Amino acid sequence: MSNNIVPSVLDDIKQVDQSQTDLSKVVNILLNDDFHRRKTRLHKNIVNAISALDTISQIYDIDFFKQYLPTYTQYMTSLEGLGRQEIVDITKYSIDRQDKMNQDILSNLRR
Repeated sequence: MSNNIVPSVLDDIKQVDQSQTDLSKVVNILLNDDFHRRKTRLHKNIVNAISALDTISQIYDIDFFKQYLPTYTQYMTSLEGLGRQEIVDITKYSIDRQDKMNQDILSNLRR
């Protein structure tokens, strides 16, 4: 690995505004179009085919595949609303966690 290549997770973390709440950081990463290739749900059977098509499109400058592959991966991310459902689940969990913390604080103050 060359020194100038940054792993995708580190890239995600660096681009997030540190003044945001945890929930807004997660939502920003999930909705940010810059990370569409990292968020897609590709079955292992299709990963090799897409990788090969992407490589071929880069080598032979095939515009159709250059436009089709990002659109396909974005479609797989939003298929059946799973991308939105993740945001809803994370939000529900964050609210539940905050409610639990508030109840714990009130319980400790009553003692």
